[in-house]
Amino acid sequence: MIKVVLSVVALLAVGGVAMAQEYPVRQEIARTMQAGATIEERAVEHIVARNAVTQRATVLYEAGRSITLQPGFTAEAGAVFEASIANVVSRTVSNPENRVMTVSAAPNPFADQTVVDYNLPNAARVTRTLTDAQGRVMEQTNEDGVQAAGQYKVNVRGGHLPAGLYIYQIQTDNGSKSIRLIKQ
Repeated sequence: MIKVVLSVVALLAVGGVAMAQEYPVRQEIARTMQAGATIEERAVEHIVARNAVTQRATVLYEAGRSITLQPGFTAEAGAVFEASIANVVSRTVSNPENRVMTVSAAPNPFADQTVVDYNLPNAARVTRTLTDAQGRVMEQTNEDGVQAAGQYKVNVRGGHLPAGLYIYQIQTDNGSKSIRLIKQ
């Protein structure tokens, strides 16, 4: 007889707070959680999962607003899986004046795509723009509404771009930051 230990919890309000680490605002999970693993994944706002949790794996997902289990998500018999909505705080900042927007990219130089990682110290409207070395706009995205303060990752697909230097700019209500990208 196979005993299934599977716990799925969706709470709308929890008094607990997860702190002391830097968590992304939104996290997508597609990797398989292997037997014997104990995994905790947290996001300030949203987790989207389409992964497998294998037998004897223990997995906790915790997010501030939503956890979405998409087609492809499975939890095998004997796995322990818990999903909960809780107040997930990315990190504690002792001096708010020192909070600045940061932007990085990896890999850089890149061939087909790179991931631009940016941190918003405050909630803001965001426009992301990719220009070539001559200043021509190659791609521009205006986010709907205001993005919450926190960490964001954007896949920049450049397979169609010619080799060369590009500028990726994050513009907010409070200023802008740019990073040079080199397409090989």
